[in-house]
Amino acid sequence: MHQTLTSWGAIHQGPKLASEIFVVDDDENMRDMLEASLAPEGYPVSSFADGDAFLRAASARLPFCVFLDIVMPRRSGLEVLKELRARQNWMPIFLMSARHDNPTMVEAMRSGADDYIRKPFDRHAPVRRVRAAVEAWSCRQQKTSSAALQRSETEEG
Repeated sequence: MHQTLTSWGAIHQGPKLASEIFVVDDDENMRDMLEASLAPEGYPVSSFADGDAFLRAASARLPFCVFLDIVMPRRSGLEVLKELRARQNWMPIFLMSARHDNPTMVEAMRSGADDYIRKPFDRHAPVRRVRAAVEAWSCRQQKTSSAALQRSETEEG
């Protein structure tokens, strides 16, 4: 019996992981401000004016993390967040809003947001959020690597 083996990558056509940060906000000034604060720190930034454009891009490449405005035309940031989580995309997502709405904040966190940032915010706040996300990711990777090494040593021994 002859079998042709196909690699997982050859049959899986999902989105490619990107090293960039996606900013989704209908306010051009906010997109520019976020890019101006993140880019000098070495973080490549791609900006989107609405959730639909962002979701199309996220179908092809997954960002390292997302800054997502809640109040946007057509599709809210909360709806976009829920769509991403339904797609099993678990990158850090920081929701932003000028409104201080406790029920929305609670719903955002329950829906999988990593943080809720009130506008206007200090221009250094996004960099701090990204650094915290990088640190958390590094810790998870170290734990995963340690667990895999321990399993490997146990299996060999």
